[in-house]
Amino acid sequence: MVEPSGGAESTNGGDIVTIKQYQDFELSVDFKLSKGANSGIKYFVDVKQAKPANPRSALGLEYQLLDDEIHPDAKLGKNGNRKLGSLYDLIPAPANKPVNPVGEWNTAKIIAIGNHVEHWLNGVKLIAYERGSKEFRDLVAGSKYKDIVGFGLIESGSILLQDHGNKVYYRNIKIRAIETKSAATNPAVVSYTFRNEFQKDVPATLDYIKGLGITNIEFSNLFGKSAIELRKLLDERGMVCTSFGVSYPDFVNHTDEVGNNTKTLGASFVRVAWVPHDSKAGFTLADAEKTVQDFNKGGKLLKEQFGLTFCYHNHGYEFAPYEKGTYFDYIATNTNPDYVSFELDLLWAFHPGADPVKLIKKYGNRFKLMHVKDLKKGVIGNFSGGTDVNNDVALGTGQIDIANAIKAALNSSSIKYYYIEDESEHVKTQVPISLTYLNSILTKFK
Repeated sequence: MVEPSGGAESTNGGDIVTIKQYQDFELSVDFKLSKGANSGIKYFVDVKQAKPANPRSALGLEYQLLDDEIHPDAKLGKNGNRKLGSLYDLIPAPANKPVNPVGEWNTAKIIAIGNHVEHWLNGVKLIAYERGSKEFRDLVAGSKYKDIVGFGLIESGSILLQDHGNKVYYRNIKIRAIETKSAATNPAVVSYTFRNEFQKDVPATLDYIKGLGITNIEFSNLFGKSAIELRKLLDERGMVCTSFGVSYPDFVNHTDEVGNNTKTLGASFVRVAWVPHDSKAGFTLADAEKTVQDFNKGGKLLKEQFGLTFCYHNHGYEFAPYEKGTYFDYIATNTNPDYVSFELDLLWAFHPGADPVKLIKKYGNRFKLMHVKDLKKGVIGNFSGGTDVNNDVALGTGQIDIANAIKAALNSSSIKYYYIEDESEHVKTQVPISLTYLNSILTKFK
């Protein structure tokens, strides 16, 4: 589509903007500049986020296209961060970049996978950065975008070729959506499953988990390491952390630290799995009201300042009845879906009497993650949020209909990662069985 300029920057009709939104992608395009030209390739563009720049081009991260020799913008900004190939006003391209002269064709390439982004020019990588990292946020804070809340952090967005009033030619425009490995081919695990092993030896435990064929971990503890140290250990093994679990107090009182650690680990999700409350009185309306307030506030900060998705992990007590539903219904209804999502724990939905399949059908797009757990046959549940750890059994051997829950989740298309969790004392024997079972179910229904 073409976005009209309103006469602000362009004189030739407006920007060319994709209708489709892109998250993980590779864009390749040939461009040719006229003398003194200024343009740009914007990505992760939110067409609604034109203000306060309206009626100018919509906001987005920008691969700058510029005649560096003549256009005055080349002398603005900091350290050349407004010259050709730069991440406009944020990161400068190298001075020795391989650019062909004005009037000749060049090829720009942008690669975005998760939060990692690269700018290429004529086959040479110019810059690489991590969206939402502390370094990125510091750069934004010192740029013209400093007052734009959540700049550059949306999960997916349009791609835009900017009309800036000068003649710039484009050809061979190719956009390839990158399909990252899905949970169907790479089931994950919760670090709490191997908490005892991690406490003794983090590197050896990572090696053991990778030996099982698992490379994706949801960490709920740093196990005495800094986030940087843990990330290094993961990178050395070709492993990833996709979600980071934190305590409710840390989420509420140390949100910035949580965001920084999560970005350092490379994760996209922050998870809280327990809301403090009086175990004797049970989870009450007052607890639910405070939970909603804290979740909306913290989730908003994590999304807007770090580009992270906050998920609450159900733990049983919130399925106690309230009015015509449950406290979980109250939390889901009163939290902002833009800032609060959920991680469905199958055991902690089933144990208090909820039906995981019905939950997925009711709140499908709110569930982004899943803990896949099974409950020993014969165990009677309650609203306490607790049970003997050895009531966790290998998937497919307990009383939960794991297969139909996975099928419903895959049909909803919103759950991104399926984490095996086993709190029992038998993880070394049960996890391999669970992994085989989960692989078979995911493969069957994917």
